[in-house]
Amino acid sequence: MGKIRYDTISRIRGKVGQNIVRLREAQNISQTELVAKLNLIGCSADRFAVSSIENNHSCDLNLLADIKTVLSCEWKELLEE
Repeated sequence: MGKIRYDTISRIRGKVGQNIVRLREAQNISQTELVAKLNLIGCSADRFAVSSIENNHSCDLNLLADIKTVLSCEWKELLEE
């Protein structure tokens, strides 16, 4: 198995962030509202963490799983290019 190139990881992270924004906005949910909903399910995320994922600065898998739950979407929707 080969190594994954940094630019590939960066591209995927960027698409995940764009997909979160698209899904969130389709449900008329602001970042602040998303954070509140995440907190209600026991996730200690803040707006900075959500913004970091949406803007391709980080990609925490645990937070992604919680965002998936809150947005009621499939992994495919978050990861599709």
